[in-house]
Amino acid sequence: MTADIARVLGTELGLPCPPSTMTLSPDSDGVPAGSLLPPRERFSGMPAPTEGFVYLDSQTPRPFELRAAIMSGRTAVRRALGLGQLLYAVPLRLPRPVRAALGARRSTSFSPFEGEPAVADLLNADGDLVREANLLASTTAGTQKMSISVPGVTYGQTWNVDRLLAIEPLPQGAILLVRTLHRAAPRGWTLRADAVLALASRIEFALRVVPA
Repeated sequence: MTADIARVLGTELGLPCPPSTMTLSPDSDGVPAGSLLPPRERFSGMPAPTEGFVYLDSQTPRPFELRAAIMSGRTAVRRALGLGQLLYAVPLRLPRPVRAALGARRSTSFSPFEGEPAVADLLNADGDLVREANLLASTTAGTQKMSISVPGVTYGQTWNVDRLLAIEPLPQGAILLVRTLHRAAPRGWTLRADAVLALASRIEFALRVVPA
């Protein structure tokens, strides 16, 4: 899985070679010291036990971190069921640290950003940005028409994660946190890294002049 993740990331981002990754045990916090990512949740809601984490800290094509949770699964179906939550952290180049987050999921329309009024207004003024953020902050995966059992666990057709797409102020500046899920692609699956980094750039443009 670690090699697959590095390969897919390299392809999505057009890198000359796969980025370096590291594996972390299921008993760890899911991040090394100094990471911008929050420690992993102890009760994630995943439909299978977490077997470990794949962590990446890249400076190309811009600085970002990724933690991928690896769940129990069979080799034959690991691309469908072995990959759990993907959590990205992307430092943002903004005039000042800000706070905003995508609102709760709606059934009939895209959710707007909430938080600091001036910041939310600038983000919500870009309809395409709001649409991309909503599509990226997916909460449901595993739509395979199958049921696979391992001892003590049954894989259903779908599973859910809590929504998270937020801009958080840290001492070193603003950071974009995105929880997303992999999606099927013609040649396997996508980690959506290109979409996450594109959204970060769009947010930077929308907030290039933030009122004090």
